[in-house]
Order: sequence, then structure tokens, then C-alpha cells
Amino acid sequence: MTELDFDLFGTEFQEDPYPAYSKLRAEAPVYRESRHGVYALTRYDDVDAALRDHETFRSGAGPAPMPASSGGRAAMTALPLLAATDPPYHDQLRALVSKAFTPRRVAESEGRIRAFAKELVDALPEGEFELVSAVSIPLPVAVIAEMLGVDRRHQDDFRRWSDATVGMMDRPAEPDMIQASLELAAYFRGVLEERRKNPRDDLMSDLLRAEIDGRRLTDAELDAFFVMLLIAGNETTTNLISNQLNVFASRPDLWKACREDRSLVPAALEETLRFDSPVQNLGRETTCDVELHGVSIPKGSRVIVSFGAANRDPEVFDQPDDYRLDRGEPRHLAFGQGRHFCLGAGLARLEGRIALEALLDRFERIEPATPSPKRLHSTVIRGFEGLPIAGRSA
Repeated sequence: MTELDFDLFGTEFQEDPYPAYSKLRAEAPVYRESRHGVYALTRYDDVDAALRDHETFRSGAGPAPMPASSGGRAAMTALPLLAATDPPYHDQLRALVSKAFTPRRVAESEGRIRAFAKELVDALPEGEFELVSAVSIPLPVAVIAEMLGVDRRHQDDFRRWSDATVGMMDRPAEPDMIQASLELAAYFRGVLEERRKNPRDDLMSDLLRAEIDGRRLTDAELDAFFVMLLIAGNETTTNLISNQLNVFASRPDLWKACREDRSLVPAALEETLRFDSPVQNLGRETTCDVELHGVSIPKGSRVIVSFGAANRDPEVFDQPDDYRLDRGEPRHLAFGQGRHFCLGAGLARLEGRIALEALLDRFERIEPATPSPKRLHSTVIRGFEGLPIAGRSA
């Protein structure tokens, strides 16, 4: 098919995948990864079409890019996650949790999110700090913990459990990942038992009362909701905030422009979602043979839909490798498309905007600090384990 040879699951690729994406879009838009036998779609139109066509590219085998032989993928599909279901069951599950993410409910949370953000940013020192642990992780964790009605003091555990779950999406399950998943299950079962005895005005209590076709949700379905909300509630926003500040730390002109004109902040967030998408790749499975760009994808094949590659397609975005605030109406696929469009997109945008505004209020300028940033190594998520920043007040 091609002489190109990229290890989509390798750390070298994950450090900076964009040059590889460019070659794949141009030379192998349907790329068969030789090590694991998965296919990758990298052009915008192909990714968009696959995300919309749930009958051909099904989600029921789970969102993990890894092939079926991966123990990690098997662990990910053990629960009826929203991202691992297809209609009509998917639509029933989605309807239950979507009430927590309506525009009205998201808008009502703005005051609390601003309070969380101010608390975190006010605690930052003048000079150098590590952004991920200080702001990027604790802000979305505090928000999702409040929604779920759980103790935000378990912040470090939430992050560790979430990282382990995402890690199983693109590599075999390791002992520490399995241990983390057992801890997550035990913690959640404890929360559920407490809510059964003492219901509250929170999402967990609502889900305990919810029904599908006249029946209450099973423990497995409740587990899946908790895992989904924990991951979706912090991974995208955490890495959006980090990726945003990584760009701005090396672009003082952008920081100055947004500090002087806050109406540019939404455009900056949308451009970060496009330019360095927090979710880079997810998996689908073909339900029939597919012919695309002269390549035959057999029925039952694992197909990677690459958000990160699609969002830099020059056929859709002018000068896609340039970071620009003048792109107008967002067309990126950072939150997916079709039935599986991210339920928490509105909340992620709100949290990202509030975090950036709080940092703009606090610091006249920011710049990279030492040591060098440490990238997450994941085929699914793009972000940082550590991002040292130096902030200078007026």
C-alpha cells in the first residue's frame, strides 16, 4: 500500500505527530499500520464522514484505537460506556446524562467555576510554577466532583484513575492500571451505596432513580457512567488548558492581544482545539467491507479516526500549521461529530475560557520556564504531564 512506516502507538510519534499526519494525508489517507493491523483515516472529509456513519463505522467495540488483541482494549469494552455503544441503546444512555450538560445547566455552573479558578490562580506564586498540577488538573476535577457529588479532595486519585483508564485505550493493561481500575470501582460502589441510603441533589442520585424501558440501571451501567464522566470531565479540559498555555507561553503577542481584548479568548480556545486537539485519535470498527481511496478495508477492521490530523487538513484550513485567531466560525472536529459528539463540549469550552481569563487577569505576561515541558505519551490524548510556566504580574 505504501512505503511509509509510522508507529502510531510509539512515543516518538506521540511527541510530535503533525509531520507524520501531513505525509499520511498526502500519500496514504487510508493507512494500514503494520505493527497492529489497524487502519488510520487522516483527511478531514474522511474522518467527518466516518464519525457520522455509525452504521458502517460502529462504536460498540469501544473507543480505543488498539486492535482487539490488546488487553487494554478488552478492559475498556467490559463496561457499557457511551463511547462503546451504538444506537438505539446509545441514544437511551445519552438521553439520561445529557440533562446534566444542557446549555442552561452549564451556564448555571459558571459562578462556581469562576470561584474555583480564582482560588487556584490566586494561589500561584509570582514567577515559576507547574501549570498542570496547579490549574489544569484541579479545576476540571473540582467541577466534575461537584457534579457527581463526590469529594474533590480525592483529586489525585481521580487523575490517577482517569490516566490509567485512558492508558488502557492504546496499550496493553499493566498491573498498575488494573489496580487503579479496581480502586476506582471500589470507590464508586461506596458512593453508590451511600446515595442509595441518602439521596442528594446530584447527578449520581439522579442516575440511581433513572430508568431505561421501565427498568433501573444496572451496576455495570452505573459504573460506566461514572467512568465516562470522570474521564470526559477532566481529560479534555485539562489538556485544553495546558495546550493553550503552551502556545501562549511562546507567543507573547497572542497573550498581549487577549489580555487587551477579551473578546479574542473564545477564538483562541477554538484555535487551540484545532491546532493541538486534546483528543487526537479514537477507534471504530467496520461493519462491512469499505473501499476508500483505492484501499479495501475488510469488515471487522479496527479503524483510527484521527481528529488531530483532520484538524490540520490544508483542504479545509488555510495555512493549517499556523496558529491564528482570525479563522472565524470553528470547523474543527476536536469534539467529534455525529451521535457521539462530546456531551461536555459546552462545559469544556466554559472551563477553558474561565481558566484563561483568570490567568490573563493575574499575569501581564507569561513565558516558558524550566525544566522543559513533559508530554503525555498517548495515542488518544495530547497534553502534558508537566508544563513549567513563568508568570509576571504588572
